[in-house]
Amino acid sequence: MAALAPLRSLEEEVTCSICLDYLRDPVTIDCGHVFCRSCTTDIRPASGGRPVCPLCKKPFKKENIRPVWQLASLVENIERLKVDKGRQPGDAAREQQDTRLCERHQEKLHYYCEDDGKLLCVMCRESREHRPHSAVLVEKAAQPHRKKLQDQRQCIVAEFEQGHQFLREREQRLLDQLAKLEQELTEGREKYKTRGVGELARLALVISELEGKAQQPAAELMQDTRDFLNRYPRKKFWIGKPIARVVKKRTGEFSDRLLSLQRSLREFQGKLLRDLEYKTVSVTLDPQSASGYLQLSEDWKCVTYSGLYQSAYLHPQQFDCEPGVLGSKGFTWGKVYWEVEVEREGWSEDEEEGDEEEEGEEEEEEEEAGYGDGYDDWETDEDEESLGDEEEEEEEEEEEEVLESCMVGVARDSVKRKGDLSLRPEDGVWALRLSSAGIWANTSPEAELFPALRPRRVGIALDYEGGTVTFTNAESQELIYTFTATFTRRLLPFLWLKWPGTRLLLRP
Repeated sequence: MAALAPLRSLEEEVTCSICLDYLRDPVTIDCGHVFCRSCTTDIRPASGGRPVCPLCKKPFKKENIRPVWQLASLVENIERLKVDKGRQPGDAAREQQDTRLCERHQEKLHYYCEDDGKLLCVMCRESREHRPHSAVLVEKAAQPHRKKLQDQRQCIVAEFEQGHQFLREREQRLLDQLAKLEQELTEGREKYKTRGVGELARLALVISELEGKAQQPAAELMQDTRDFLNRYPRKKFWIGKPIARVVKKRTGEFSDRLLSLQRSLREFQGKLLRDLEYKTVSVTLDPQSASGYLQLSEDWKCVTYSGLYQSAYLHPQQFDCEPGVLGSKGFTWGKVYWEVEVEREGWSEDEEEGDEEEEGEEEEEEEEAGYGDGYDDWETDEDEESLGDEEEEEEEEEEEEVLESCMVGVARDSVKRKGDLSLRPEDGVWALRLSSAGIWANTSPEAELFPALRPRRVGIALDYEGGTVTFTNAESQELIYTFTATFTRRLLPFLWLKWPGTRLLLRP
C-alpha cells in the first residue's frame, strides 16, 4: 500500500484538469498550467476576445501554446508502471517487441511528419529538423488511410458481387436453354415413338388382311384384283428421324457455346489469378551477360541468334560457349510475372491451318480410294529397306531440329557461364526448351510436354517464397509446367537461343 501512494501522487500531477484523464500531448499556456492539446482547443474565448485559463482565469494566446514533451514521457512511464503490475511473465518482452521505438531517442512514436513521411517521437517533433513541419498524431494520420482501405474493401465486395450476379444470370440462361433443348428432344422422341407405333399397327393390319386373302380360293381371289390394288397400294414404311435436324443443329451450337465458355473461364481465371496475385514487371536484358552469338536490340528487350561469334571482349559475367543471356533485374522476394514472345519465321496460323486441311483431305482421299484394306499395304523386302532408310533420315532431321531451339526461364545470379553447360535445375536454371519438334522441361532427364496449343507467348510466373516457377501459354492461359525448388539466391530472367530465324522478345 505504501508503494501505491507515490504512484497516485504522480498520477495526480499528470492529470488534465479539464478532461480529468492522463495528459495526452501535454501543452503549457502563458500562465504555466498544463492541459491536453485537444482540451485547449475546446476553451472558448471570454468576453474580452481572448481565452482564459480554466484554473487561474488569466487570459492567454493560443499562438503561445508550447508542448511539454517531458510530461509526455512521464505519462508513458506511469502507464507502463500500472500495466507492469498486472502483467504476466513474458508479456513485457512481447510488448517491447511489438512496440516500435524511436531509433534515436528510444521513445514511443506518437507523431507522423506529413512533410517527410516519417514517424516521430516527442523529442523528434521538437527538434530543429521537424519543428517547422506539419506533424499530427499517428492515429489521426492513419484515419484517412483506414477510410481509404474501407472504401477499397467495399469496392472489392461490390465488384465481386456484380461478377457473381453476372455469372449467376448467365448460368441460369444457359440452364434454361438446355432445359428447352431437353424438352424438345423429349417431345421429338415421343412423337417419333407414337408415329412408329401407329405405323407398326397399320402394317400389322395389312399383313393380317393379306394373310386372309391368301387363304381365299383362286377364283374368289381373282374377282377383285383391281380393288385389291387400290386398297393396298405400294407404300414405303415410314422411317422417321428421332432427332429433328433443327434440334440437332441447336444441340451442336449449344455444345460449341459450352466449349467457348470453358475456354473463356480458364482464360479469365488465369488472368485474374495472375493480375491479383502476381505483379507484372517489365524486364530487360543485361548486355554484359549476353553471349557473342546473340544480338540485342537497343532497348535490350529483344534477342536474335547469329552463327558467328561477334564479341571482341569477354566480360567476366558473359556466357562464352552457350548462347545465353540474363536479365538486368533480379528478384529475391515476392510474386512477379513477365512474358517472352517467340517469333519464328513460318509460324503463321494460316500455314498451320492449311497444313491441317491438306492432311485431312489426303486422309479422306485415301479412304475413298480404298487404301488400308489389307492388300495394298503389303510391302516387299526392298520396300522395308527403303522404309528403314527413310526412318533413319527422319530421326536425323528430328535431331537437327532439336538442336535448333530456345530456352526461357529463370537462373540464379551465380549460374556458371563458362564452357559447355547443362543448364538444369541442379545448375541453377529452371527453363523450358522450345523447338519445332516440341516442348520440353529442361530437367534431368528432359520431360517432354504436350500442351494443347503451341505457345507463341510464354508466361513466366515466379513465386520466390513459394519456391515455384510456373510456365503458361500467355494467350490461352493453359498451364504448361511448374518447377518446384527452394530459392536462396537472387533469380534473374534467363534466355537461351540457338535457332536461326527466331527472335525472343520480352513483354511487356
